[in-house]
Amino acid sequence: MRESSKVVIVEDDSVVAAHVAQGIDAHPALLLAHRVASIAAARAVIAPDIALFIIDLGLPDGSGIDLIGEIRGRLGPTPSILVLTMLGDQESVIAAIMAGADGYLLKDPDATDIAQRAADAVAGGAPLSPSIASYVLRHLRAQQGAPPGAPAEALLSPRELELLRLFARGYGNKQAAAALSLSLSPHTIGDYVKSIYRKLRVGNRGEAVTQAFRQGLLRS
Repeated sequence: MRESSKVVIVEDDSVVAAHVAQGIDAHPALLLAHRVASIAAARAVIAPDIALFIIDLGLPDGSGIDLIGEIRGRLGPTPSILVLTMLGDQESVIAAIMAGADGYLLKDPDATDIAQRAADAVAGGAPLSPSIASYVLRHLRAQQGAPPGAPAEALLSPRELELLRLFARGYGNKQAAAALSLSLSPHTIGDYVKSIYRKLRVGNRGEAVTQAFRQGLLRS
């Protein structure tokens, strides 16, 4: 008999967490190993025997994108990572995928469907909510048709590169300033952001992150 795949749910909303856990418990191929509500608690249960992490992005002690990066750093590509969140904006989607998420689902009332999507992720699939899939497809097509530009590393200043890497992890302006121990106002960081957009010839953070990833600036 095949052993069930262990799942960790990282979700601070107790109603949502219980809803997802119910679906996982009902699926014969899945086994709920842990249900935690914060990044700190999730760090304590990162282990090689976990097959899937289901992660919300808006957690009380930080961004789930940071947790995704930490899991990848510690365990590599082996565990599947499925984002389950209310955040459907392009910046969040790209940042999560670039950090290492295998799938991205918007929160849905059907727990059984979530469990099946989770099983699909464990099997090597890349579950995406329809609206997310449509956005990713449009974005990839736009990237394929974009003309190659100068290497981003030659265009961006060291400070701009630092900020771009933080933005790829889901940081906002105030969080980025705190992370870099800068006495910069959000308005000043906004000026850096405008400079990044201008140099990379993009119109938003999601496009900037994708451009930087394509040129290898977010791999380290």
